[in-house]
Formats: sequence, structure tokens, C-alpha cells
Amino acid sequence: MSEQVPDKAYFVEMIYTHVGIIYKICKLYAAREDRDDLKQEIIFQLWKSYPDYRGDSKFQSWMYRVALNTAMLGLRARKFKYTSLNEHALEISEDLQEQKDEEGRIKLLYKQISKLKDLDKTIIFLYLEKCSYDEIAEITGISTKNVSVRLVRIREKLRANMHIQTTEV
Repeated sequence: MSEQVPDKAYFVEMIYTHVGIIYKICKLYAAREDRDDLKQEIIFQLWKSYPDYRGDSKFQSWMYRVALNTAMLGLRARKFKYTSLNEHALEISEDLQEQKDEEGRIKLLYKQISKLKDLDKTIIFLYLEKCSYDEIAEITGISTKNVSVRLVRIREKLRANMHIQTTEV
């Protein structure tokens, strides 16, 4: 029985096509100084697990699952220093007028997302990436119904926290 040799050209093409996934996950889960290391670790883990990719799911879904697991396991193993999204580039201005503009609301949203538990952060990230409930369920390993329930709760929590944040300023 011969070992199946992965199609390197296809793998590289798909990584380049979906490299934005890797960058977004690195930004969400690692401090600025650790993002390149996390990016390399994600690509390594993708390549290492690529021979096991059977095509049962979309490449993009499989890539999300491997990349998110790598990021979360790296944090748990303390390989990468955790950062909240507001630590570097997402400083919220004290000026209430600036917070009311679109950019201020987006920064505030990501600040609140960064405070969520890992699974909730992953679910809302995938939702914002326009993944279907079924895709989110497949990537995270929870049921579609659980995705739906969690998204309702996450959105309620984010709405409440954003309301509190904007009234405090």
C-alpha cells in the first residue's frame, strides 16, 4: 500500500487563495510580535495535516478548523502571547463623536469580541466571515442548533456591552 502524496501545487494555490483567513486569525488570537510565528505555525500545521484532508468539506472550512485549533492550542500552551484586539491598533477615542462614526463602532465591536471566550470568539468570527451555520458547526464541531443559540446569545452580549461602553464615555 503506497502512501498518498499530497498535491503540493493545489495546496499552495489554496493557501494563497485563502491567506486572508490566516491573517485574520493571527490578528484575532496573537499579539503583534507573535503574529508571524503563529502564521508560520498555522501553515506548518495545515501542511502537516493536508494528507488527511479527504475533501469531505470545503477546503476553506477545513482550513478554518486547522488554523483556529492551532491558534487556540498555541494560546493554551502559551506559545503565543494573547492580545486583546484593542491592545495595538484598536484604541477607542475618548471623543464620543468619533465613536459614533463607522470606524469607531467597528473598533468597539472588535474590542468587545476580543473579550469573549475562545469558542464564542471563533463562532462570531466565522459568522462575520459570512460562513453559514452549517459551516460554523462543521468547523467548530458543535451542532447547527447550538451555533444558532450561541450566536443569539453572543449578539445580545455584544449589543449590551457596546451600549454600556458608549454610554460610559
